[in-house]
Amino acid sequence: MCAQFEVKFNSKSFAKLINGESDEDFFFEKRVLPYTNSLVLLKNDDSLALKEMSFSLVPSWSKTKKVSFATHNARVETITEKDTWRIPFLTKRCLVPLNSFIEPIYENEFAGNMVKFSESNGNVLYAGGLWDQWVDKHSGEILESFTIITRPPLAFIEKAGHDRSPIFLSEESFNDWLDPAMKEAQLLELLHSQKDDKSWTAEIDRPLKNFSNQLKLF
Repeated sequence: MCAQFEVKFNSKSFAKLINGESDEDFFFEKRVLPYTNSLVLLKNDDSLALKEMSFSLVPSWSKTKKVSFATHNARVETITEKDTWRIPFLTKRCLVPLNSFIEPIYENEFAGNMVKFSESNGNVLYAGGLWDQWVDKHSGEILESFTIITRPPLAFIEKAGHDRSPIFLSEESFNDWLDPAMKEAQLLELLHSQKDDKSWTAEIDRPLKNFSNQLKLF
């Protein structure tokens, strides 16, 4: 899973993506947890647009603003089966910029720690995501929220002791991923075709709380 990540994204990063100049000078830096806001990239006509949304997707059909199950990640294996993901997968896809993601590790050399994974060169990574819009029927409040799509672990992540990874998209895949004309089979093929061609680093972020007590349960 990916329940915590860090992002440093500015107008230069955005300008590089759109091959032009950003209209605004901005710098966004944050450690993101479920139910806090972060940036996502959407298709706006023929260009990319940035929006802030809440991390943990609230489906449009939900009766409440906060659902009773975890929605910060969508497993690629069941993305076309679950009601929460099926329609957004076809109609509301996004890119989630991040610089690192932080995971709990219970085995191997990093056991007992929260570990931060990032690309060696410090580049911004772009995870495949879904978003949705929820509207409160009584107050009219609108909530836009997103989830990060995950896969079985990349080789480096698995060796470090974690069992899932976000799906990071290559820049060559951005247009297809955000293209509203893409069909289910094409989208699945695109996700499964993404290669693990990055050089990864792992560093201890902080110790896990009560790790020694958790070991006694096994």
